[in-house]
Amino acid sequence: MANYDSIDLDWSWDGDFAIDITGDLKDTSSDFLLSLVNEIATIVKSESLEWEKDITLGGNLGDFQGQPNVAAVGAAIEDRVSSSLVNQNIIQPGDVSVKVLPVHANQVLIMIRVAAEATSRNGLVPGEPVKINLVYDTSENSVFFLNHGV
Repeated sequence: MANYDSIDLDWSWDGDFAIDITGDLKDTSSDFLLSLVNEIATIVKSESLEWEKDITLGGNLGDFQGQPNVAAVGAAIEDRVSSSLVNQNIIQPGDVSVKVLPVHANQVLIMIRVAAEATSRNGLVPGEPVKINLVYDTSENSVFFLNHGV
């Protein structure tokens, strides 16, 4: 279990920079794990070659577009998400778990859990993981982020 505390600019699930109540750019200093959550969101919803500065950045879920919603595809998505986060050095290998469950004929729920150290600078309760839930639609190649718990 690593310490993933960090401060970065905050942005929405859609990639828009967040603005604070004074009109300035918002950062993640209110909870030092928000930076990790934002990085995970960026990796999962991105495709390789999408980012000019790092063409390898991306979970490449588009590879599963049109695939049937069967257990083997779910296992492959689990492996893809986990390995993408580890290979991009976002999360240490032993700290991430990914579970994929079918929720519709063309949609799967992807539950990402990260074992992170609880500190006074993040909102994590000791022993509880960072939780990120999203839905991937294989027919539309779309990622919909649900609630996340930090």
